[in-house]
Amino acid sequence: MKRIFSAKLIVFLLILQSCSNQSFKQNLKVNSSLIGFKKEVDSIVINKINQYNIPGLSIGLVSDDTIVYSKGYGVRSINNGNLVTENSIFHTASISKLFTAVALMTLLEKNEISIDSRLVDILPQLKYDDIRVKDITIKNLLNHTSGLPDIKNYHWNNNNQSDNSLQEFVLGQNLTLESNSSSEYKYSNLGYDILGHVIEEVSGTTYDEYLKDHVLNKSSMHNSDFRYFKILDSLKTAPHSKRWITKNIYERKRYPYTREHGPSSTLNSSSYDLSKWMIWFIRALSDSDMQLEYMSMIESSFSPYPYIGLGFQLSNVNAKKTIGHYGGDKGFRSYLIMMPEEKIGLVLLANCDYDEDFRQEILHPIAKLMLQK
Repeated sequence: MKRIFSAKLIVFLLILQSCSNQSFKQNLKVNSSLIGFKKEVDSIVINKINQYNIPGLSIGLVSDDTIVYSKGYGVRSINNGNLVTENSIFHTASISKLFTAVALMTLLEKNEISIDSRLVDILPQLKYDDIRVKDITIKNLLNHTSGLPDIKNYHWNNNNQSDNSLQEFVLGQNLTLESNSSSEYKYSNLGYDILGHVIEEVSGTTYDEYLKDHVLNKSSMHNSDFRYFKILDSLKTAPHSKRWITKNIYERKRYPYTREHGPSSTLNSSSYDLSKWMIWFIRALSDSDMQLEYMSMIESSFSPYPYIGLGFQLSNVNAKKTIGHYGGDKGFRSYLIMMPEEKIGLVLLANCDYDEDFRQEILHPIAKLMLQK
């Protein structure tokens, strides 16, 4: 009897999903008027968009202080068909961590904080039963060696917008470590949300306002914001997922935003704005006033795990050092990498959360093309 019921349930779910969602199929064509490098880039991007059935995607490429290509592909939403442009805004997920790390560096520059400052000295209001929390430093939080666990549920449905959201979240935690600080690499979004409140405590303003004034506007990212409710409706893209049974693509009802997770996850930006930021950051690496702080961000900071700097994930493409970060949350995937020695930067933003290898399958071949040229 149970088997008959289970079989009927599966059939019902198949029928339900088939009836409730029209099948979306991407079928973009390369612009025949393009030539040379741009045509090669378009061919790589469009091939993968069609292969993985990606609703919308945007890329930005920079070289030697110049945006050499920035373009949107596909649609912002499969429900309305509005086209993606270079200015379309996506949820960038963990690319946000790079900006939190840069904001910390601006406070270091002003001697308002030290990389070795203890967390409990900056936030004495923190709750914890685990005495090892006293050993956590700013560096531990930046390079994921604090021992803090990751966040298991983001509660995107909360959609908090209050100025106190981040403070209430951080001070509402009873912190417990999964390992001793400085003993192992353990990725922690919680650690970055706590860093966001550190920025609030030291700067005397909200995390979002500090980032807007001291990082985003500084690099001319005027359409970007950590507060989703500040983004123009005309620029927003919608999140998409894939049904596990029918494989149909559908638009998610909830955009992944709640204010307490800004420092780890909620930068809303475009490929064009992020291209401007990459140019700004590559220049900053040569700026005598900030060179020491920024160079420390892109060097390995934990010898047992040499793939992490201070905020930046470290890797290589075609034997060239890359710095950057992957991003992924419900309905979105992203990838930003720079080759600082070659002054090259690439970013990809997509409004889907499935078959995520398309990120490197697009950007790595393009990076190789840029190196050749």
